[in-house]
Amino acid sequence: MKYFNKTRTIEQKTTDRDVLFQLKKQTEILGLILQELKKPQN
Repeated sequence: MKYFNKTRTIEQKTTDRDVLFQLKKQTEILGLILQELKKPQN
């Protein structure tokens, strides 16, 4: 993404932080699901 202005608003920074947090949480959950799926079935 190209910014014409080098400064970002506080709102943009907060939104980016929230998005990163959500992605991190989703990644952890997907990892746990994959671990469960890899377990041998009885």
